[in-house]
Amino acid sequence: MNYLKEIINLIDSAIKDEPNNLITAWNIIKSGFDNDVDEYRNLVEHSQDWLANYQSEIISKTGLNNLKIKFTNILGYFIELPVSAKDKIPDFFITKQTLVTSLRFTTLELQDFEKKIVNAENLLYSREYEIFKRVREKINESFNEIKEVSKKSANLDMMTSLSRVAYNNNYSRPKTNAKNELSIISGRHPVIEKIEKDFISNDLNLDNKKYINIITGPNMGWKSTYLRQNALIILMAHIGSFVPAREASIPLTDKIFSRVWASDNLFLWQSTFMVEMQEMANILHNSTPDSFIIIDEIGRWTSTYDWMSLAWSILKYLHDTKKSKTLFATHYHELIDESISLKWVENYSVAVWENSEGIIFLRKIIKWWIKKSYWIQVAKLAWINDEIISIAKWMLLKLEKSHTWNQLNFWSIILEPEIQIIEKESPALSELLKLDINNLSPIEALNKLYELKNLTK
Repeated sequence: MNYLKEIINLIDSAIKDEPNNLITAWNIIKSGFDNDVDEYRNLVEHSQDWLANYQSEIISKTGLNNLKIKFTNILGYFIELPVSAKDKIPDFFITKQTLVTSLRFTTLELQDFEKKIVNAENLLYSREYEIFKRVREKINESFNEIKEVSKKSANLDMMTSLSRVAYNNNYSRPKTNAKNELSIISGRHPVIEKIEKDFISNDLNLDNKKYINIITGPNMGWKSTYLRQNALIILMAHIGSFVPAREASIPLTDKIFSRVWASDNLFLWQSTFMVEMQEMANILHNSTPDSFIIIDEIGRWTSTYDWMSLAWSILKYLHDTKKSKTLFATHYHELIDESISLKWVENYSVAVWENSEGIIFLRKIIKWWIKKSYWIQVAKLAWINDEIISIAKWMLLKLEKSHTWNQLNFWSIILEPEIQIIEKESPALSELLKLDINNLSPIEALNKLYELKNLTK
């Protein structure tokens, strides 16, 4: 490291802490490093002092109080006087330019100073650049050694940073295996757990016999967090980090694919549907049996029948052809029944506890399926008003009853018992459910609305 210390000392003593961005300009080399630089810099930096003193000296000698020393790029330095002082011009003034309102002169002393200052600036620029090149060449002589030390320092910095994070956050050392078996016990999300006080950990087990998990459950229930935390744990293990889990055995993974959200790209004339399909196509073309895939919803951008068909065909292709380890979160509960025909698929869900007062998301992944998404309850949690929630429940029940194959089943919740209880207690709701709104005239609708309002009282 001695040669590096020499280079460090050279840079520290030669180069200013905040040098000029342009290396061919001055203000690069530190004062005190080179005598010539110091001499030229002293002339340049103190030129204004000399000019001020010289101006005072001439005024004192000539009595011309309105005399000023100025500078332009064309004339250089000159003494300027108003035309009214033309009869008081001393003999040692040398005429430089005559204008309508002013007279311009120079002197032998001012000419000598101008030569020195111009030469000093040029010499300063040249000298600083010459020294800079010498320093650069000295560094270049040890380029390979510096590169090696930099590489080791970077690795050391990464390892110490990862070690500190692992120690502070109770991470564990993952095992690797060549059996293509993925096992994560009590896995956590490394970012969310820092924000969420009571973070709920979850397990994940995938192998050659069961390599696709369909995950159903309520919206906002923890599915997205679960998908992403497992992808992050696999990634962290592959960069040599400890992982946020009690135990983890990670197979060698060639790629991690994520289809978690999409937005439109109007500039390229791409709808949200197109963006999502492009992402999905990339996964289907490039994944292998050694890949890990997380899919957080397929299909929220077009009709239910279209998306159900696409979701099923994508799931089946991943199962039959790609055989990648996959977490497939969905609200299409029909996939649960269809997946019985897929040998290497298992169904999981996010546990929910519900009672008459509402629902609680338990955020625990369990080996079971759930055919509810609780969309209306989530809307209620978002403070959608009760009137809208009630109408939504009524409309949902009506739609479910009117479809032989329930295309809206992914919205379904157990409403019928609740409606039946209300029917006994609410004449208004009973009357409302009997209405054939499609055959009501506007005036009949208003009359019925008036009757229903009185019934609620």
